[in-house]
Amino acid sequence: MVSEEKENQSERSLRSVSPQLYSLLVTELEKVHIHPYDIQANATEKETGYQLLIRFGNDFSHKESVFFSFESIENEDNNVTEFIKNIGETCKQAMIADYYKMIKM
Repeated sequence: MVSEEKENQSERSLRSVSPQLYSLLVTELEKVHIHPYDIQANATEKETGYQLLIRFGNDFSHKESVFFSFESIENEDNNVTEFIKNIGETCKQAMIADYYKMIKM
């Protein structure tokens, strides 16, 4: 629990940590109709890059995490864009499932 609190203290909004990556994330997600307010995008700066933590779904209960080097972000490598596309699809599926759960209530 203490380590989780420490991790959360160094975690900051991706928008302030890496505006370039945030812009790429938002642009790609808009293509699948996911809006910036549908996700929480945070990052922790490491020695050689950023550890991303993307939360989404009802109460932001789903999360995906990945590490990208500064170089791969700068060059917008395929692994960065593929991760974002996968997040978009995963987020869309989670939102659909959450919607149907809400309807059943």
